[in-house]
Amino acid sequence: MALIITPTEDKKIYVQGTLIELSQVYNRIEFGCRPNGTTMELAFYTYADQAAYEIGNYLPTDLPTSNLITNIDPATQIQGLDAAHNSAKLYYEELGYDVAISM
Repeated sequence: MALIITPTEDKKIYVQGTLIELSQVYNRIEFGCRPNGTTMELAFYTYADQAAYEIGNYLPTDLPTSNLITNIDPATQIQGLDAAHNSAKLYYEELGYDVAISM
């Protein structure tokens, strides 16, 4: 699974350190689940597209990529792949980007 992150009118995506604007990026997530059953830590890796990911061609952008600590609601969610992607999607949407989860 991956996130397809697209800029909006108010929130653009640039190649880090340049004025090169990107039309979208392909974002992969690494995550760890804490033993408390609710906390997850997400790490983000950004690529131009799936083909770039498959050959390991990382793309530095101005997207925030610091690890994100998030908590799920154990009454409605289970720690795991779906919860990690939904949390990451919400995080980037709150920052102002359009985000789709890609299978």
